[in-house]
Amino acid sequence: MTIANKAGPRFGTVIPIMFLIIMGGVLCGAITSVGGVPDETCADCHDELVAAFEQTTHGTYFGEMRRMEGQSCESCHGSAIEHIEDGEPESIINPARQDQFGGAQLCMTCHTDDKFDGWMFSEHAAADVNCASCHTVHTSDITPAAAQCNETCFGCHADIRAAGYMPSHHPVAEGKMTCRDCHNPHGGSVAMTMGDSKRDLCLSCHAEIEGPHVYEHAPVNEDCGLCHDAHGTVADKLLKQSEPALCLNCHAMHFHATVESVPGSWEGYTTVAPERAGESHLDSWKEGMLTKCTQCHTAIHGSDLPSQTTSTGGNALTR
Repeated sequence: MTIANKAGPRFGTVIPIMFLIIMGGVLCGAITSVGGVPDETCADCHDELVAAFEQTTHGTYFGEMRRMEGQSCESCHGSAIEHIEDGEPESIINPARQDQFGGAQLCMTCHTDDKFDGWMFSEHAAADVNCASCHTVHTSDITPAAAQCNETCFGCHADIRAAGYMPSHHPVAEGKMTCRDCHNPHGGSVAMTMGDSKRDLCLSCHAEIEGPHVYEHAPVNEDCGLCHDAHGTVADKLLKQSEPALCLNCHAMHFHATVESVPGSWEGYTTVAPERAGESHLDSWKEGMLTKCTQCHTAIHGSDLPSQTTSTGGNALTR
């Protein structure tokens, strides 16, 4: 007589069963409970909303699901029994009035695409923004169209709207780009960008700058935002400052830019090219500060050609 088969379930079998029970409770808790109130009852008071909802993507989707036919309102708003009895708005779930933990989680019960993976740790979620802040569920335009996308974003980001009208800007105000071309409003790796980094995002359009180059400029490999402001600037080419002020944040003044406006001769820049010398005059400083660095250093984003100079070892990015 053997008793092996009479032994209870092994510990390794209990664990998966407990896991399924716990996860089942979590998933069931994420889905709103329903009270069996049909949409027709809701339409007695909210006839315009119910009629408009039937024309939306959500309404069409719910209408094709047999188990939800005629009860699509409760799929998001929960049981309507108490609300029908007392008529109080507080007695029924309204995702638009919930915070990012309530409203967003309700939507993500169905919207499980990977583009929402970063939502919980995004800047929008931290700012208590929920889905209804940007999306209108009961109308046909649930997701803002291209023409409406920018206006939706500018409702909060007024400073970015203003930057878009600076002399140098991306063609957002002209309607040729939208905020979604660069940003994922549901969360992104850096600054809610669509790429893995801000640099990768920029290079997806400006591929000619990427390189690799024999002679490289360090900021190009690190972050385009060190020199450029993508939303708009007063300086040309989206530069944060005009030349040479921008370049002088990292590079020391050299050659004619160091000449004081004092009449007379001057010695060469001793630490770089002591053999270089010239004459100084009253407008020397003006000439130095009004000369753009890129007038000589034309290949500022990197080059495969050595510069025609000996003082910089060929890496002056002059061609």
